[in-house]
Amino acid sequence: MTSPRLVGLESGGAPLEERTDDELMTLSQAGVREAFAVLVERHALRVVETCSRFAGDRNAGVELGQATWAAIWEHRFRYRPGSDFVVWLITAARNRCRNDLRGRYVALRHSTATTALGAGPSPDQIDQLLLEERRRQVREALGRLPVATREALILRFGEELRYDQMASAVGTRESTLRSRVHHGLKQLRDLLKGGE
Repeated sequence: MTSPRLVGLESGGAPLEERTDDELMTLSQAGVREAFAVLVERHALRVVETCSRFAGDRNAGVELGQATWAAIWEHRFRYRPGSDFVVWLITAARNRCRNDLRGRYVALRHSTATTALGAGPSPDQIDQLLLEERRRQVREALGRLPVATREALILRFGEELRYDQMASAVGTRESTLRSRVHHGLKQLRDLLKGGE
């Protein structure tokens, strides 16, 4: 395997922060850790949020996000320059989460800060509790959907991917994903109506 060209790195080229994800990944493949650090900084929050959505838990999302970045560094040679890096990244995060979920049952946990309410909760505290309860209900309903349907909804609405990007990430036809999203929204609506 030939090493990728490191155009401009030593000769005063564009600073790493100004390079595209594709260029940074190519440099990372050549072992330039600083380039990988820029990628991590640029996309760390997105990876954690993606993993949190798939796991249904913020703490698990942080751990899975870190595991995702470690796996990306370890398997960085699998990336093909010219690919859509964000789709490749989300696919790696999705796969990491699926592998984790296969190995153990992840219970959806949600803690409500009811002990700190004191004598009289403020309207803001009540609104926050209602919002958190609604989010818990949505996460719980998502967890009851078939895996493929849940993933389609998360990729479409959580990650805001287009259907062609989703198809690339999941390896399924766009029409299949459109159908999963359509039916998934109906199932989610029915589950949420039943829980009210």
